[in-house]
Amino acid sequence: MLSITADDVSFSYGMEDVLSHVSFSIIGPGKTVILGANGSGKSTLMKLIDGLYPLRRGRIEVNGLSVSDSNAIPAIRASVGIVFQDPDSQFVSPVLEEDTAFGPENLGLDREEVERRVSRSLELTGLSAFRLRVPQTLSGGEKERAQLSGVLALSPEVLIFDEAFSMLDSISRREVMGIVNPMRKDHLLVFITHDAEEAVDADTVIIMDKGRIIASENPRDTLSRSDLLRSASIRPPFAVRMRDALKKRGIDVGSPLTMEELEAALWN
Repeated sequence: MLSITADDVSFSYGMEDVLSHVSFSIIGPGKTVILGANGSGKSTLMKLIDGLYPLRRGRIEVNGLSVSDSNAIPAIRASVGIVFQDPDSQFVSPVLEEDTAFGPENLGLDREEVERRVSRSLELTGLSAFRLRVPQTLSGGEKERAQLSGVLALSPEVLIFDEAFSMLDSISRREVMGIVNPMRKDHLLVFITHDAEEAVDADTVIIMDKGRIIASENPRDTLSRSDLLRSASIRPPFAVRMRDALKKRGIDVGSPLTMEELEAALWN
């Protein structure tokens, strides 16, 4: 079963508490968004999930394996792929196909399997025609897809996106999400972000504030609570902000989360 569970997790940098008694359970496949402002602890939590930081207080399991078990870390990292915010810092080769092959080669796979994974990943991300390009010469959206290609070549079951789309324009973001969203059918997708718009189509939304989880529900019950979001320094989705503005004028449009829902409510 695809799953990430945390039980009473706390973490500190020196004397500074970053996470405090964090507990949750995510069951996949599907899409979960961990939503929080800068400094809320969400990226630290991601590093604990992948075993990048040592866990000293509490318990975290990924697909039933404990991150506190050093023998389980290789299997956890093989099943979890992370897409970061800055693709340029992740590229390790001057040629895209070689960069995509880096992960599978380090798994010790034979050349035929590596080539198969590279070709499949580049095809999935729409970059087959760019396989001989220098990654740094690609556009912002193409770089994000190139980074995703390298992660997909590892065939992970869990994909974590750590503020991965925050530097993209709206067009590039839609292109990348068009590739990523269909994967929720058979992968566990976890988006770590400060942008509530990325959470409107999630299966579960976890809201963090000052190192604690303050809500963990479906997006309609969570994101429609503009008071809760603002208390955590999170800007509500546009449709929710419009709902609040219209309500002040005596116009009730229900609880839309998306522009499509808002438009439908206004026209009906």
